[in-house]
Amino acid sequence: MSKTIAFFNLIRFKNLVIIALTQFVIKYSLINYFVNDFVLSDFNFSLLVFATVVITAAGYIINDIYDVDADKINKNESVIIDKYISTKQAVWWYFAFNIVGLVIGVYLAFIVGSPILSIIFIYSIYSLWTYSKKYKKSLLIGNIQVAFLTSLSILNLVLFDVEEFSTLLINLGWMIYSYIGPDTWGYFIREEYIEPISYPIILYIFIFYAGFSFLITFSREIIKDIEDYTGDLAANAKTLVIAYGVRHAKQLAILLIVIVFILIAFIQFFQYSKISKFENDIFYWGVNNIAIIYIICIQLLFVYLTLKIYNATHKKDFYFISQLCKFIMIFGILSIPLFSYLHLN
Repeated sequence: MSKTIAFFNLIRFKNLVIIALTQFVIKYSLINYFVNDFVLSDFNFSLLVFATVVITAAGYIINDIYDVDADKINKNESVIIDKYISTKQAVWWYFAFNIVGLVIGVYLAFIVGSPILSIIFIYSIYSLWTYSKKYKKSLLIGNIQVAFLTSLSILNLVLFDVEEFSTLLINLGWMIYSYIGPDTWGYFIREEYIEPISYPIILYIFIFYAGFSFLITFSREIIKDIEDYTGDLAANAKTLVIAYGVRHAKQLAILLIVIVFILIAFIQFFQYSKISKFENDIFYWGVNNIAIIYIICIQLLFVYLTLKIYNATHKKDFYFISQLCKFIMIFGILSIPLFSYLHLN
């Protein structure tokens, strides 16, 4: 393996591409179509994507640095640190990526008129570091961290690009200011920003997809812990599968999938209630014959995923399930451009 390929494997280049494509899909097939006054220009949006990607890449790097011993047991053939790239070089890239991402994030926060949004990037960097150093081997905390950061990569788009949502955040900050009162807060949250907030349906769409990503990622992280059981046990980890066994870990993963299934069933109920006569003239996003069939396919994938988790016994089974979770997430996100196209045509 060449050093260049090793570096791309270290930063999980394929995952970074998925993150970037997800944000581009949401921006150009949802926000730009249905938000009258979106905030970010194409250039500034590209900077937001780049900041997200480099901070995520830094998270992958620090994770491999801290996890090198366990990885030698779980997947020795995939170890990069100290085999192709030295720890010193990896640490340099970790700091470089985080600095670049943070600088861009702070710049964008000021550009959109909400400097307080800089906290998101600081939190992301800190959270990825604490996950790798401490919480990855803890009981569920690390799993929840990763799931939340995945959903945050989607919510970031409305925080930075949809004025109503950022105004809501500023209002909350102003409430904190009214209780805390230090003058320095006034620089970050200014009273003239405060205005009535509307709640367009697009915000509910974002919340649904963010929740969808959270639950799928949470389940996938549990499956990955089962897959990495041997190495984590040797590293004295306290993950769910080590603390309570494979059966209970599988049960929780299935429960999370069932919750997603039920939430999507509510969306299907809404679809059927609006299209009960299969009329052609439909004014709701995601409500048409093709959208109904698409969501049925997603539900069938969840049924298949649940069966695979229930019957999984070997390491290769859990690896397949982990990849299937990723596929379902991508398949779900791709519904956004499809539903928007159908809605506008």
